[in-house]
Amino acid sequence: MSIAVDNRHVVLLKSRRTNNRFYTLVDRDSPYKNADAIDDFPPDLPLGIAYPCLEDGLNDFAVIRTTFETIDVFRDDEELRKEMMDIIADSRSNLVRRLQELRDRIVARQAHFLGTELQEFKDHVLHMANRGTIRRQLDSMMKVDVFESVSKTESAMSRGVPEPMYRYEFLPQHALASIERLHPRLFIGRLFDDILDAVNDNANYASKYTFDKHVFQKFIAVMFVNYATTDPLFYGTSRDDYGVSNDKDMSETPLYRAVAAALRRLERERDFEEEGLPAPPAPTTADLSHLFEDSAPAPDFLQSLGHATHMVEIPFGGAERMLLEPLARIADALRLLQHSDNPRALEARRMAGAAGQQIFRGLQEMGILSPLAQDPLEGLSE
Repeated sequence: MSIAVDNRHVVLLKSRRTNNRFYTLVDRDSPYKNADAIDDFPPDLPLGIAYPCLEDGLNDFAVIRTTFETIDVFRDDEELRKEMMDIIADSRSNLVRRLQELRDRIVARQAHFLGTELQEFKDHVLHMANRGTIRRQLDSMMKVDVFESVSKTESAMSRGVPEPMYRYEFLPQHALASIERLHPRLFIGRLFDDILDAVNDNANYASKYTFDKHVFQKFIAVMFVNYATTDPLFYGTSRDDYGVSNDKDMSETPLYRAVAAALRRLERERDFEEEGLPAPPAPTTADLSHLFEDSAPAPDFLQSLGHATHMVEIPFGGAERMLLEPLARIADALRLLQHSDNPRALEARRMAGAAGQQIFRGLQEMGILSPLAQDPLEGLSE
C-alpha cells in the first residue's frame, strides 16, 4: 500500500492587480515561486493571511496622510492642492482594490487568517465597539499618532475634555445590532464592508482629521485586533524569516513551517466538511520556542505587543477589560479637578492619583494587569 507524500511548499505571492500578498501551498514543480508577482490568484488556490498581508495597506494610508500634511502647509496654493488630491485619489483606489479582495476572498472561504480563531477575532471587535479600548494604548502599541490626535482635535473643537476611550463605530448600513449575530466569517466580511464604505465616502477626505477619524482609525483598529488574536508564530519576527526572495529557501523557517501546518489543517477541515463529517481535532502544538532563541529584535509594534516573551499581552483579557476602563474614567475625573476653584481640589487630585497608581502597580505585580499596560493615571499624583 503506497502512501501519498505531500511535497508542497509555502510561497508568498503578490497580485499585480491589488498588490495584496498571500501565502499558499504549491507543488515543487509549480510555476509559482516564492516572492513572485502574478496577475491574479486562481479561485481554487487556498490563501493564508499572515505577516505581511495586512501591513502592506499601510503604505497607501501613509501616502494619503502625508499628502494631507503637505496640503496643510501650503493652504493657499490651489494648483498644488489639486495635484495632491490626485495623489490621494490614486492611493484611495489602491486601498479599495486591496480591501475588496480581502473581503471577497475571506467571505468565499478562500483566504484565511492563519493562527487566528475567527470567533475570538469577532469577540474582540465587539468589545472594541461596545466598551472601547484606551486610545493612548492603541497609539503606543501600534506605533501611530492617530487615536489620541483625533480625540484632542475633537476636544479642541468642542472645548471639552479629550475622550480617552476609542470605540469602533459601524456605519448605519452595517449597524452592530444587525450584524452581531452573524457567523464570524460573515461578520468579518461586513467589517471590511464597513471600512470600504468609509474609504469610498468623499466626505471623509475633507481634511486629515476627517480621514483619520473615519477611515484610518478603523483600519488600524482591525490590524490591532488581528495581532491580538494571532499566534505569535505568524508574526515573522525570527531572524530566519527575513529577506523573502526567489533565491532563498524559506521552507524551514519558523514562519513558513507554521504557515504550511496551518494551511494543511484548513484543507483537512474543508475535506471533512465536504464529507459531512465533524472537523478533526486540533493537533497538539509542538514546542517551537527554540526557533526564536536567536531571533532578531521584533519590530517596534510587535515589541509593544509583548513578543519578547512570545506572548501577546494586551488589554483584552477579562480582568483588563474590567479594570482599565474604570481607571481611565477616574483619570478623567481627576483631570477635571485641576479646573476647580476649590483650594483643596489639587490636593485631592494628588491623593486620589497616587492611590490609583498604587492600585495599578499592585495589579501588575499580582499579574492581573499586563506589565506592558499603560497606567491611565500616570502624572496625576504630581
